[in-house]
Amino acid sequence: MTDLADYYERKRAADQDRRAEDRHDRADDREQDRQDRLAEREQERQDRLAEREQERQDRNNDREEARRVRAETERRRKTRRADRRQRRAELIARARNAGDTFGAGIVMAASIIPALYFQFRALSGESLPLFICLCLGVMLESGAWVATVSGERAKAEGRPTLRFRIVMWACAAFAALINWTHAPGAEWLGWVLAASSFGGVFFWEVRGWGRHGQGTRTMAQRREARLRRKHERRRRRRFGDVYRRYEDIVAAYPYGAVDHEEAWRLAWRDRHGAALSITASVLARRVEADIELAEAAGMSAEAIAVERLLGDILGGDGGPDGTAARPAGGGPQGGPTKGGRTPRTLGRKGKRPVAKGGGRTRPKTPQKPLDADDLDKVRALADALGGAHNLSVASVSKAVHGGATDYLKRLRDHVQQEEGTTR
Repeated sequence: MTDLADYYERKRAADQDRRAEDRHDRADDREQDRQDRLAEREQERQDRLAEREQERQDRNNDREEARRVRAETERRRKTRRADRRQRRAELIARARNAGDTFGAGIVMAASIIPALYFQFRALSGESLPLFICLCLGVMLESGAWVATVSGERAKAEGRPTLRFRIVMWACAAFAALINWTHAPGAEWLGWVLAASSFGGVFFWEVRGWGRHGQGTRTMAQRREARLRRKHERRRRRRFGDVYRRYEDIVAAYPYGAVDHEEAWRLAWRDRHGAALSITASVLARRVEADIELAEAAGMSAEAIAVERLLGDILGGDGGPDGTAARPAGGGPQGGPTKGGRTPRTLGRKGKRPVAKGGGRTRPKTPQKPLDADDLDKVRALADALGGAHNLSVASVSKAVHGGATDYLKRLRDHVQQEEGTTR
């Protein structure tokens, strides 16, 4: 009994263990199923997110592509519009530039057609074949046009056009003569037909004047050229001998090697032996003026000439009146007196400089000794002026290149005392 009870007990315990393991296995299976379902749902969610992201990117790409296509379309449209606008502007510019040609063409056609018709009619009245009449009429009216077109091309290329114009007007005149002499009806009709033969080439010539008449020169350049030609004509009329020498000089030199104004200066020097505008009569009048001035100033003509020469060489405002000249350095070497005025300035205002003994027991500065070179210059000047009595402070200042007024006076007085004269 005991053994049987133990058997059943062990069997019951084994069944319980088995049932417990079965419960654990089923619980593990359920947990595994739950984890699998969660993983599947997460995967499905990720897939849906990926699909939505891809769809969003596709939509963005589609919008970007559409925007790019629109931008490209707009760019092409603007390009085509700009091209059309440019072509239209070029067409308008060409039409504007060719407006004179268009207008001249209308007038020329209106002139040529009746002229050619009456040429044909005049020739057909001479019992000539119609074809011959047509050829002769075209020859008479078209000969002028061949010369007209050739002359226009020569003008555009800068070649001479005189011979083309001669042929043009000769042919037009011959055709006008035939129309005038063979015009039917009233006399005025002959003049109209003659003008018709001239009209075509005349209006084409007018068109050429507007296009090539003035070249590329500005109004100021044309005015300058006109004034230069006028100046050349005035020179040729007034100074014929100088102008002939001027032409000789320009012709003797290589082309462009000498300036025209320099050649004129050389020609003047060759003819008159002096600078420009100076002639023998001008020099003679100057000498007469020096003599008159010397008589008025009480000086010799030689003194006046020396004064003028010194003034030309050294400059200054001094003269033969004994007033002091302004030295080249801008003022006397001794400097201005008190108040910035020299004794000369005080004298102009009616004042007098203070004497050395009035209020001062000794000079402000020691007197400058007379320089031997300055004395020699003043002695030479006195000889040139015809005597020391013709010396002035101004001439002494020019001779020694300026200095204090007191120093200049002492130089003058010393040389005058040497000759036994006083002022």
